[in-house]
This record gives sequence, structure tokens and C-alpha cells, in this order.
Amino acid sequence: MSNSNGEEQTDMNANEPIPPASTAPPVPPAGPSVDAQNKAVEPPYENDLLARTAELDQYFAFNDDAREVEFKRHDMPTPWLNYLSNGTFHTMLSHAGGGLAFYKSPQIWRITRYRFFHLPTDRSGPYIYLQDAGTGSYWCPTYEPAFRKPQEWRSSHGMGYTRFEAQADELAAKTVYFVGPYENSLIWNLTLTNNSSKVKELNVYAYAEFGMMEFMRELQWQCYNKHQVSVQYHEKKALIYKYGVENQPKPDETPLVYMMSDAPLAGYDGDREEFIGSYRSESNPAAIEQGGCTGSAILGGDPCGALQVRVKLAPGETRTVNFFLGTAMNETEIERAISHSREADFVTRSYAALQENWARYLRAWNCELPDQDAQRMLNTWNPYQSQRNFLFSRNISYYATGTFRGVGYRDTAQDILAVVPYDPEAAKDKVRLLLGQQYRDGHVNHYFFPNEGWDPVTSIHSDDHLWTALAVWDILAETGDAAFLQENIPFYDGGEAPLYEHLKRAIDFTVSRLGPNGFPLMLRSDWNDQLFRVCREGRGESIWTAMQFGTVLLRMKDLAAASGYPEHAAYYDRLYGEQKSLVNTLGWDGKWFRRAVMDDGRYLGTAEHEEAQIWLNAQTWATLSGMAESDKGLKAMDSVRDILDTELGIKKLHPSITTFPDPADPLTNYNKGTGENGAVFCHANTWAIIAECMLGRGDQAYKYYRQLIPNIAMEQAGIWRYKAEPYVYASNLFGPESDRFGLANVSWLTGTAAWMYVAATQYIMGIKPVLAGLSINPCIPSAWEGFSVTRRFRGCEYEITVKNNSHVCSGVQEIRVDGERLEGTVIPAYPHKQSVKVEVIL
Repeated sequence: MSNSNGEEQTDMNANEPIPPASTAPPVPPAGPSVDAQNKAVEPPYENDLLARTAELDQYFAFNDDAREVEFKRHDMPTPWLNYLSNGTFHTMLSHAGGGLAFYKSPQIWRITRYRFFHLPTDRSGPYIYLQDAGTGSYWCPTYEPAFRKPQEWRSSHGMGYTRFEAQADELAAKTVYFVGPYENSLIWNLTLTNNSSKVKELNVYAYAEFGMMEFMRELQWQCYNKHQVSVQYHEKKALIYKYGVENQPKPDETPLVYMMSDAPLAGYDGDREEFIGSYRSESNPAAIEQGGCTGSAILGGDPCGALQVRVKLAPGETRTVNFFLGTAMNETEIERAISHSREADFVTRSYAALQENWARYLRAWNCELPDQDAQRMLNTWNPYQSQRNFLFSRNISYYATGTFRGVGYRDTAQDILAVVPYDPEAAKDKVRLLLGQQYRDGHVNHYFFPNEGWDPVTSIHSDDHLWTALAVWDILAETGDAAFLQENIPFYDGGEAPLYEHLKRAIDFTVSRLGPNGFPLMLRSDWNDQLFRVCREGRGESIWTAMQFGTVLLRMKDLAAASGYPEHAAYYDRLYGEQKSLVNTLGWDGKWFRRAVMDDGRYLGTAEHEEAQIWLNAQTWATLSGMAESDKGLKAMDSVRDILDTELGIKKLHPSITTFPDPADPLTNYNKGTGENGAVFCHANTWAIIAECMLGRGDQAYKYYRQLIPNIAMEQAGIWRYKAEPYVYASNLFGPESDRFGLANVSWLTGTAAWMYVAATQYIMGIKPVLAGLSINPCIPSAWEGFSVTRRFRGCEYEITVKNNSHVCSGVQEIRVDGERLEGTVIPAYPHKQSVKVEVIL
């Protein structure tokens, strides 16, 4: 039998199916009624927690053994995402199949389209359509977008893959999407099973809408750019999409895109209008309804990739067909990739390698805790999210369109912290990348574009250049590799110097820009970007940066000694003492620490003003830096508890700003309770956890930690209030001064992930690498009787058991290593041992 293009139709069993994860999916429950949805968005304190928990069970469940989260219905409040990536080729994919693929950069090499903010939600995506050839009826294993829905459906996100399992008319379909390590391609692994007593003849369609790569340029110039793109059918039975628009930023590095199958094709389309049709959408493509793909190609127009495959299934028969959406630099490389992808075991090998890569990565840490929700986050979802942050910085998500952000200096320096225990070499590479953005005088570019080659954003902030030292200290503590400090790294404006010299120049830059009171000048702003309005005249000072500066100075003493400059320690000590004195005098307001000094000399964060009286960061970092005199540190954190804490996390400031300092020019345009203005800023909450641990108050620290575990926060708020994913952290939640208290914003790509990991593992669990070895000093809830951790450190596995028969929060009574009592709380490295057993008594 031949298809319309004259190609011979044969059986396709080129790759065995990827084994299913579980049994057939349940029928999803009916969607909530309008009344139910209205009830679900009442304030958290008006809801019953048990009812909210039962409601969540209708939507999702965790499978901790498989490291998966399963979705029982498609109509989540927002698209709940996963990131599929091999470090070069990436796909952002939702639980319902929406998403986009990009090569290296979503700014200049965005392969497919995703319609941010537009309706219908969560379009487009890499879709598969299954059509009964006899009746013409069709549906999608992803649930969306076809009008006809499967009778049974569920999906799951796992480590680097997303799986859809669905059934209609006794046809079962399992689709696994993933990006493997061997080719830069998204693999769509489709397994079909005929559960009926009759032969089924099917048309299987794979569809992706191609974008014009440069997203912003497409929005502005698509009427001309569309004439410079093409989709052609290749003799290797694949579609090749070429983006050849003039004046690209990196034309020589722009790849070709291919779309192919390992099964014989019955048809194809490269023209979106031919496949979708006029006044239609992905829900009802004309080609599917009107006889199949048309064989269209384009030399100018709106591009797409659509492939048609015919499948004939006997009763009880299972077949697998794979589709591939990938990139290569030229046709020769595409031909090689096509041949490679069609090898009989390519898909199964790729999937197995993906799983092994994640298993190896996650073996660096494993804990058993009395709290299953915390254990799940620390063993799986927190390190997984942190690694994705490490790849993408704040670039692209459901919330961020991936059009302008690039690599944020301060963001990435913090993301490194959670990756160091898992991949210290990758962490070193990222430090090298960051320090290449430092100027000889010590300051750095605010964010930059290493893939795109665009000019960086050069605004100078008081904190950006200081973050790197924290990452470098962590790398040195993890690896013991002091030689890294001597590595020569170039400056952005020419010349090079050893890494340690880069860090010292960052210190010198801050010292050269102290304000009238002696605190560091705010410059463009500090970590709170919105504070640029307190320093527009150049005189504003950041009391918080003084604390951050102090934290860095303590690390620099260690780094100076490791670099062979012990004489620098006295200099750092003097600077630290000067800033500490200022923090405890001018920076103290009586019950808490002030936040900043404004251009006009007035303090920000004082009881003297009606708004913005207390700011979270100043209270936490006073303790993190060791600067707060003991009674002041306790008083400040008591004020956090009494004023800023809520049942859904700690507010960034209180009261929210409406008219301060001038009704004509308030400090922020954020509405009350949102963003930087009285929201629960989850990133900043992490530092409250650390501060409470440093003060020895484990019950309070754990209260702050647990209330922001995503599924716990969702239980408290209700799913239709919280909205974002229950398995990864969000940047912020609307605060109680908002009528949408509990709404989670900007999930996935947030510094919350890295710092939550640091707070939980290094301060609550208390297992922290230091230069001399592995420090163990837990600060846990007094109710806990103990916990255990397996932690990889400098080539050795530490099997750690902590016992808390005394039911205290902190205080190590005894440590034994392989049965021998250890003096102190720092366990040395054992480079010649495979494992040691550590027993800790509190």
C-alpha cells in the first residue's frame, strides 16, 4: 500500500515502548461547579483544611518512589509545568501538553510558539492527534487541544520527562516526552494498544507550530520576516525548517530544525494554514477532518511541522511510534541525527540514560525525615527545581516570556548554592561565566546575554558583585580545591586576574562607595530592586547591604587564607567591625533593624513612619551576618514573628506602601499585598528560617519552612487561591492586605529554590560543608526524635543518623564516626574511604 506521496507503508516497531509507570488511569472527576469554584477562593481562614486537602486529592498525587507527580485532571488553575532539557535543547511542557521548545536561548532560538497571556490558555504545544480512519473521530492523548476528549486520562511529570496516559474507544495511548542526552531533540514516544475485539486503523498526527525564533522581532516584524522562512520536505523523510531572516544576532550559530518519525510517513504539512485551516485552531485542524495532510511546504508564510502516520492494530496488539523535533547546524548533521534517531534502540537507550543521569545526580543527598512532605521536597523536587533554575536563571516560564532577562548576575550567583553539592564542576563553570562580567574596578553587569551576544544591562547595584564570594566559598567548602582560587579569569573590560583577586576587587568597590553615614551606597538599588526610589539622587544607603557585606567579609577571611593572603584577614576584620557598629547603632530602631537611609537622610523601616515600618531582610541578615548583638537579633526576629508572619508565610514588609514617602511619589507602584509591597516573598522567607536556626529556635524555624512547602501552602490556601504548582516553589504569594491573599506568582524560576535547599539541609538538618570538613549542627523541631541522611562529600558517603531522645531543638551532645567519638562538630574528609557511619546525639 502506498500513501499519497508515493511512499510504501510498512509496520513500525523500530523502537520498543518505554515501560509504563503504572496501571490504567482512573476516570477524572467532574470539574468543580461555578459555586464550588467561588467557594474555593474564599480567604484561607474561612475554609476547612480537611475539605481543602480532599479537594487536592481530586487534582494530583505524588508518587515518591518514582519521583513523579501525577495529575488526575487537565483543568488546573494554571498550567503546571515541567522542564525537559539536556542542557542545550529545552522544552517547557505543561501537564496538559502546552509548551514550547527552544535551542539554547528562548530569545533568539525559540523553535515553537506559546501564546503568553492569551486565550485559550496553554497553547500551543507539541501535540499528537489520534484519528479513527473509519469514523474520522479524533482526540489527543494530552487531553488538549482537540474538542473530543479521552474517556480516561492522566499525566505525570518526572525527572526530565512528562508522560500522558489516556484511553478512548478501547484505544489506549501512552506518550512520553523527553529530551535525551544523545541528540538535541524532543522525543515523543507514543505507545498504542488496541483493547477492543476489532481491528483498528488509525491516522496518527504529530503537530508543532514553528515560531520565528527571535520572539520580540517576530512580534514587531513578522509581516516581513515570514517571507524569509521555509519548511521543506527532505529526502530522508523529514521536514526541515529554516529561519533565514536577515540581520540575525548570530546567524552562523542558528540551527536548522527538523521534525521526523521513525515510522513511514503517510503525509506531511509545513504550512500552518494548510494543516489548521482558516478560522480554526489546534482544536479542529482542517487537514485531519478533510482527509489528511496535504503535502504542503512553504517558502515564506506561517510555518509548522505536521506529520501523518498510519497504524493498523489487531485486537490486543501494541505498537510504538516515535516522533522527533530537533536541531542541527546543517543538512549533513540533520541526516546523521535522523539516521541515529531511527536506530532500533535509540529511544530506549536515550530514556535509560536520562533516568541514570538523574539517579546519579540525586544520589548526592537522601534523607529520611518524620515529615514526608519535607522529605519529598529535599530528596526530589527542591534539587530538581534548583538545577532547572541553574540552567535557565529567570529566563522563561509560564510567567516570564523569555524576551529580555538573560542571565541575572545576583540570581545566578545564588542559584549556584544549591547545585554545588550535586555538580561542583558545573558550579565552577558558572562562577567563571559570572566573573567574566566583572569590571576591573570590581562591579559587575546586572544581567547579560552569553548566548545572544547582546550588550549587557549595566546598572550598578550595591549587592550584585558581592554574591559571588558566597558561591566560591561554598565550592571551596564542598571540594577542598583551593587551586580554584588561583585560576586566572578575564575582566569584562580587559585584562585578567586570579579568581581571589576578582573577589577582593568586589570588596574594594563597596569600600570605595560608602555613603555619608558609612553604610554602602544603594547605587541603583540593592536586592529589593524597587528601592531605586530611595537613592535616585545618589545619597541613599543600604543598611541591608551592610549586613550582606558583613556576611561576605567573614567568607573572605577564609578565602584569603586559602589563597595565600592571610594578611588580608585583618583588613576584612576591620571593615566588618565598622559595619557591625553602624548596624547596631544607626541601624537599630528599638525593636527591629532599619532597612535603608533615603536620599534626604531619613531612615526607611522605622516606627516613626506610618508605612513600611519593618522589612524582613534587615531582621534576618542581621543574624546571618553575625552582626546583631544577641538581644537585638532575638528582638528583631520576635518582631518578624509578631508583625510579619502569616499562616501562608512571612510578609516582606509592613504596613504596605500607598503614600510613603510622598503621596505624589510613593516608594512603589505595586498594589498593597503584592510583589515587593507586603507580599509573602518566599525567597526572603528562607533567610528567616536560617536566622531562627542560628538563634537555636528550631520550632520557629521549622514553622517557617513547612508553611511554604508548596503542597502545604496550597492546602492552606486552597487550590483555586494558590493556583501555581504544588511541587515547586514560587517567588511570592499575595499578602493579607490583598483581596487575593495566597495567590502564588512566578513559580519554578526563583531564588526561593536554592535558598530553601540551603536553609533545610545546612541549617535545619545542620549538615553543612565547611573548609575543614562536614559540620553537623542540626536545629530541628523539638518533637522530632531524629532523622537520617546519606550525604556524598569529597568522594565519601556519610551515613548520618541523628537521635533526639531529649527532644531539644539544638545542641550536639556527641558525635561518633564509625563508632569512635569525635571532638567538636566538624567531621573531617575521608578521601580514601567509600563510606563512614556517623551517629549524632542531641
